[in-house]
Amino acid sequence: MTIWLIGLLSLIFAFGLWIPQKRLLRELYFQWKAHSPALVSFLDALQLTDIYTSPITLTVWLLFFVNLTLVMWQRIPLIKKRIQFSEAKIADPETVPGYSFRARYRLPQEMSSAMILALLRKRGFTIFERDGLFYGIKNRFSPVAFGLFHLSFYLILIGGIVSVYTEFYGYLELMEGDTFQGELDRYNVVPDPPSLPKFGSPPQVSFTVKKIVPLVSGFTETGLKVTLADSRGKEHVLDINKPYIADSATFVLKNLGMAPLLVLSDAASGKEIDGAYVRLDCLKGRVDHFDMGGYRFLVKFYPDFTRVDGKPATRTLEFNNPTFLIQIEKDKKLIGEMLLPKGGAIDFDGKRLAMRQMPFWVRFVVMKEHGIPILYTGFFIASLAVVWRFIWYRREIVGKVCDEGGERTLVVAARSEFYKTLAEDEFTKLFTKLIAQRGSKGI
Repeated sequence: MTIWLIGLLSLIFAFGLWIPQKRLLRELYFQWKAHSPALVSFLDALQLTDIYTSPITLTVWLLFFVNLTLVMWQRIPLIKKRIQFSEAKIADPETVPGYSFRARYRLPQEMSSAMILALLRKRGFTIFERDGLFYGIKNRFSPVAFGLFHLSFYLILIGGIVSVYTEFYGYLELMEGDTFQGELDRYNVVPDPPSLPKFGSPPQVSFTVKKIVPLVSGFTETGLKVTLADSRGKEHVLDINKPYIADSATFVLKNLGMAPLLVLSDAASGKEIDGAYVRLDCLKGRVDHFDMGGYRFLVKFYPDFTRVDGKPATRTLEFNNPTFLIQIEKDKKLIGEMLLPKGGAIDFDGKRLAMRQMPFWVRFVVMKEHGIPILYTGFFIASLAVVWRFIWYRREIVGKVCDEGGERTLVVAARSEFYKTLAEDEFTKLFTKLIAQRGSKGI
């Protein structure tokens, strides 16, 4: 049953890796949906784009944990029985069943049973003895690791449930100088409205974006540094691989854009008609637009403006000569096309459009969930249990010291978990070394 359930879950995970999931790859999912609406609608209907929380997957998980509970119900008494240490495990090494390694060693006359047991204790064995027989065990509690490994799955389950029901996901765009105080209406609706948690609240975080510095060398983007100041005034420097974490929420840098302060005025009188910081997603050759004063402005950005064969181009991606190429439309008719450099102005149709400032803006992907520490704890315990189980594995020995033809002889039987051949080598070296310490050789 366990094998079948793990096989089904593996198949589900394979589908999840192949099909973009709404919860995990939101931007890719919406791009895919825009290009193939019929296919994505079909997969949506089968819930294959949200496969990890679909009824089929939840049913398989339910069966998996019911099966795991039944297994643990059977195994826990067996684990308790295996770690019990009693005289009942003392047996004659010549007749006891279940021991794969058996050997006989000649002892020097001065070596007593007490010396043998003392040497075994130094090697980490716990010893019971009675009537000339002894039983030894090393790593007695190793079977507990089996229980810990399986119990860790319950922690992973709890962590997954807590994550699903406390998850917040949203996009937040802030420019230099903006202060964010956790307002829900500051999150973007496009490309995806914020996903609210079923329990708990959105991130209760307050900070100010102090500085945004894109790092570029020639035509290579080398990084992005964003400096935030939290509510206590402490500064945090973020980059692409270093998010800001607060209130169990992670703010990951996603996009960079321009946010020039543009003022539209009457060219003759100088009277201001309109003005705003305009967020433009126009880097990497993208074309964006904004509306102001009844006009539509289509914008293309050149960070290091030049002309090649009379056409606008950029020498590098460095911000050496930032210039906007702007097409101006009114009532869907093209009025003109002009260049607007940083700090410059253009005149058209009796109006003037001036750029006063040119700060940057950044888009954060904001994620918050409370189940991640529980998940990590579960995975840590599972890993610890596996290491414990297979490195500090259990060894058992039964033995006796007897006289054979006037010579003292150590008779032993031993066994270990998992590694039969390695264990036989280990026991051979162990007893040979024990006897050699007293000046005798094994036979």
